[in-house]
Amino acid sequence: MAMASSKEPSASNSTHQASPEDHARATADRLRATVAALASQLRPFPGFFGMSTLQAVELELPSGSGVQPTPELGCVVILQDGQISELGLMNIAGPDGPDAVDQVERFTELDLPANQYIAYATVAVRLLQAEIERRGRAG
Repeated sequence: MAMASSKEPSASNSTHQASPEDHARATADRLRATVAALASQLRPFPGFFGMSTLQAVELELPSGSGVQPTPELGCVVILQDGQISELGLMNIAGPDGPDAVDQVERFTELDLPANQYIAYATVAVRLLQAEIERRGRAG
């Protein structure tokens, strides 16, 4: 005997089965909102490797995650607005001559395939939750 579902019936359910790509995109969208909400709870946002001038957290995919980033992808970070971006660091001549070097950061918003976004966002959620819990214990 079939039990009634608590979900509202959808006209598309009877004619269209969602593809794995549709599920992946929906999961990525939910994770995007979760990452942004968690990132907004961290003020001040953590500094990149302890730097006070650069607020970002590096995201490294664990070995065995099954997702391989493209080879040209550099350092992937989560920013304080929850955006997953690529961090580019460039050295430029400083105001005191060629021996003085300043560092300029450039963030490039990433348009990742859903499976890669899910992998990075999962790491971001874990890191952001750990930092929120750490601050809760310390405060």
